Amino acid sequence: MTPSTNRSKSNRGGPPPGTDRADTIGGQLERRIARIEFAEGAVSRLRVPVPAPGATAGREVLTDIDVLSLDVDLRLRVSRSSAECKSGRGQSGEPQTLVWLAGFRQLLELDRVTLVRTSISTRGRELARRLNIATLDEHTIEQRETTNRWLPDRFAHLDGFECSAAESKTDGQLRGLPALSSPIAQFLRGDALLADPPALIAAVEAFGDDVVAQGALPEPAATVLAGHALFAIVLAATQDAGTLDSRTPRQLREKLQRELVTPDPTLFALLDRADDLVRHVLGRVHKAYVDAGAEPLRIDAPSLRESIVRPLPFLNDYVDFVERLRANPTVARDLLQTTELACFDLMLGGQGWASPAFGHLFTAEHKGLLLVALRCLERIAGPQVAGPLNGLQAMKVFSGQRGVPDRSIPPQALTGRAGQSDGSAFVHPTIAGLEPE
Repeated sequence: MTPSTNRSKSNRGGPPPGTDRADTIGGQLERRIARIEFAEGAVSRLRVPVPAPGATAGREVLTDIDVLSLDVDLRLRVSRSSAECKSGRGQSGEPQTLVWLAGFRQLLELDRVTLVRTSISTRGRELARRLNIATLDEHTIEQRETTNRWLPDRFAHLDGFECSAAESKTDGQLRGLPALSSPIAQFLRGDALLADPPALIAAVEAFGDDVVAQGALPEPAATVLAGHALFAIVLAATQDAGTLDSRTPRQLREKLQRELVTPDPTLFALLDRADDLVRHVLGRVHKAYVDAGAEPLRIDAPSLRESIVRPLPFLNDYVDFVERLRANPTVARDLLQTTELACFDLMLGGQGWASPAFGHLFTAEHKGLLLVALRCLERIAGPQVAGPLNGLQAMKVFSGQRGVPDRSIPPQALTGRAGQSDGSAFVHPTIAGLEPE
């Protein structure tokens, strides 16, 4: 969806110029896999660019991930997996792709990688087994799709028309917003999916500073970037919530305080030793004066460590959000999916979020946690960033699917635009059909 994504794929034999990749055979296969992943509880994104740190201008993107999925279990542990989709027939290049995927998994520290092909040879399956790589062929895909037909075909970042149009228009608007750091915006829109909590929080904070310097952002860029920032906060908090079994909230706060100042873990240890040395020297000098008959005085030596630690007023709100997630894992494990649908479907005027297939993601408990996340976003990045998402407070809550649904029934045609949008009909954030509670 972003220019960097299209550029990276064109180097690997992408679709002809003027052809939307989402409408090619390969693009449709990618969407099918991402749709299955979403149906089975993961947040999926298509064509996620992989950065190349230290690269020269014009080569910042190494490649892209056809399908990137984030799974959250009931202990709020986040695992990441990718799928490499090959729509061509035949066995040409199959061994090379598998070996490449093994290195790709190591490079990005992925928990699981999958090769998706129309058919996979016996040789390919054996090599994949030895490399611990999963495989999917057309027959297996069709079997998994059979029980998930009730999902919409397109929604949010799964080539949803409204989302694709808004993201594309945001690309153009960013070129006219010089105060917004291009690396920060690119990070939030792609790299954040692979980042750890300190990097996510730091990026959102830096984005807030950029928005203050730039001023009011145009639509849909304001809502799109706010959605990515909110998603980053939810992802960071979910990952931190998964660590509360091994550390206390106070230890988490102290860890974040350190890591948001510097990524070098040895710096604070060095400063602590320097403070000890300063106190030792001052103590010896003071003792010498007292031994010579001077009146004892209380000396408070300034701390080198405290001199570089900046206040982080948002930490209490953030840690509170983390604790709320850990206290309700059954709902918290779904919150990334809820955030994805709320920010990139509902807030952009899409209709996919209203599908009965997503009813379990829009309960009062999900709304409550989402609004706490929105409060954290405002505290970290400021009201100018969070403001475009204030419409979430009026999100109509419905109870979701009751009983045992028939997931093999395709969704009924939804009202609204049936064709691809150019972004001119952007709806924000007062959406028809949404009523305050």
